Amino acid sequence: MTEVYNGDVTVTMRGVSDPIGLPYTVNPLELADRDALIEVREGPTGEMGPQGGPAWPWTWEGDIADFATLEGLPLTTADARKAWRVVAENAIYVWTGLDWVRFLDAFLAPGRQGPANELTGAAVAGAVGSSASAQFTGTAPGQVLEITFPRGVTGPAGDPGVAGAIADAEDVADISDASDGSILSWNSADDLWYPVPAPKLAGPWSIAGSQFAAASNVSATERTVATMTIPAQSFAYRPIVIAGQINIKAATKALDDPRLIVEVRLGSASGPVIGFGMPIGAPNNTNVLLAPRWEQALTPESTHATVAANQTSTIYVVITRVSGTKTYTVVNQGAQLMIMAQPLKDQS
Repeated sequence: MTEVYNGDVTVTMRGVSDPIGLPYTVNPLELADRDALIEVREGPTGEMGPQGGPAWPWTWEGDIADFATLEGLPLTTADARKAWRVVAENAIYVWTGLDWVRFLDAFLAPGRQGPANELTGAAVAGAVGSSASAQFTGTAPGQVLEITFPRGVTGPAGDPGVAGAIADAEDVADISDASDGSILSWNSADDLWYPVPAPKLAGPWSIAGSQFAAASNVSATERTVATMTIPAQSFAYRPIVIAGQINIKAATKALDDPRLIVEVRLGSASGPVIGFGMPIGAPNNTNVLLAPRWEQALTPESTHATVAANQTSTIYVVITRVSGTKTYTVVNQGAQLMIMAQPLKDQS
């Protein structure tokens, strides 16, 4: 081989497309000073290589007519990663801040298979006389096909239905824990009906005869002669003395010696008074009648002398000497006490 040149040169190899498919017999070499250019025929397209790493994030700038127009833009390093679609070439050009990177055949090529769209449907009633319409909402793969159907005109009234349960009414509160015999009471605070005990008196409870303690020549200033237990109720109430009587005999002929009173008290022998009676200050047997009595003014909302729900209560019958010193006798024959329970007004 004859040496024609001896020295360092820069070799640039450029691929040349072969639209006809004829093999090249000569690969031209062009030498200019110390730069050499060799044109080599391009081979066929190879198989797709492995998936590369994520590309730089682009700032999409839209379409531009051709590369010449793109080159005319006054771009600097601050515009790095901006990208345009060059319509004339159907290519994407990305500006690196110093030069262009071109992506051929960037459009109209099939992409990777995306996730299946799990389409769901929704029906909406439109106004009477409106047109039907449909639209997709949301983003894939969770889109919704919303169809609007025109609302029809109001039809004739149907046949009367069967009576429903009052507990299912929209303005009735939960009545699952209502006590037997309850009624509904309107609560204006939240516009609902609530179960409350019926306002009628509950009971009666009574004791009589031997359940009172008879005694002779009693000298004690105070003496409990009977007690009555009222079982717990499912509602709060006020005990009411409906009727009662007891015989007391004074052991003297002097008037008001002794002067006695009979009190019915709630909870203890010194609890609030709920009943009262007073014998005549005379030596003969006196039938003392018992009637309701309270030591303070009451209203339907008062809680004086009341019993809470689910609480057992005890009633005491107490004889008290008001004046005098003589003894007295308690006769239980014909004695009786009857109590009723008045439910309190506010049970909501």
